[in-house]
Amino acid sequence: MPLRIVPLRLPALARARLIKTAQLSSELELFSDGATGSGLIEVKALPDFIGADEADLKADMDVLYELAELNSFDVFSLRNSLRDLRIDVRQASDLTLSADMEGRLTDYMKSFTRPLVVNVFGANTDNVENSGQIIEMFTNIDRKVALKNMQKIATMMNITVADIPDFLEKYGDIYLSLSYFRRCLDEIVPKYDQLTDWMDEMRETILRDNRMLMDKCEFVRTSLNEILGSVTGRFESFDRNSQTFWDNISMESFQKLHALITNHHETIGGVLCGLTVKLNAWETKFPSHTGSPHKRAEFVQSDLSPGLEKLRKLEASAPSTIM
Repeated sequence: MPLRIVPLRLPALARARLIKTAQLSSELELFSDGATGSGLIEVKALPDFIGADEADLKADMDVLYELAELNSFDVFSLRNSLRDLRIDVRQASDLTLSADMEGRLTDYMKSFTRPLVVNVFGANTDNVENSGQIIEMFTNIDRKVALKNMQKIATMMNITVADIPDFLEKYGDIYLSLSYFRRCLDEIVPKYDQLTDWMDEMRETILRDNRMLMDKCEFVRTSLNEILGSVTGRFESFDRNSQTFWDNISMESFQKLHALITNHHETIGGVLCGLTVKLNAWETKFPSHTGSPHKRAEFVQSDLSPGLEKLRKLEASAPSTIM
């Protein structure tokens, strides 16, 4: 999370970032360079590294401590979290995905935009590349056709034509968030399979009789499998609820769907963030998925295991998926 997006008093912090470590703690990254590496410090250690007015430093430290407690720094989770903390961002665009990322979510978005496009236009989504194009389909065409299509969906939703733009914006946004998180999940699953195979290889080494280590590996495997199974089930429930919305379309059912998905942003974001940083740390330290038995054992105990219980509790705390 680039600290330039939040209103801090100390200009020097605008160049820093708040990141999650493999142990799932939040630390300040003061610099990051391919040659010199990354300069990480704990938030509480900041006064030892920066000279500043005491009042300004205390004000910024109070904000940093609150931010450090957040489970994820993705834009969708931050929208809810920062609002709850009453922390404004400097620009609204700071909490939107880049055009490049939206482009990479095209295939995911198509599955969500298809019902809307088919129901309103009777067309497919092959040419829809991002959520913004859905709105364009209603506006950048012949005025009579546009009005007809907008009236059609207004009738279906039992709303006025003037309410359509707001509905389309919210519709596109919640499914953009789901596409983003689903993409994260799809990147995690194959890495998880490779990681478990990598841990299993220790069973064929001199460490196979280390009962404590084998138990720790089993804890990691069981925890990751449990978390992934649960979060995957949430996405399946979102799919079912989406279909229910189109089967019984109304503004009331859409508002329930919108609330359902946005209420899950923080827990889904936190869980996927935690899994991602752990798996990325593994791939960074063992890029070829090798490593001596003792190096593997050390990584399991120092990086993979810490924080997993916290992730399990976070996933267990997720709201109901029943609308």
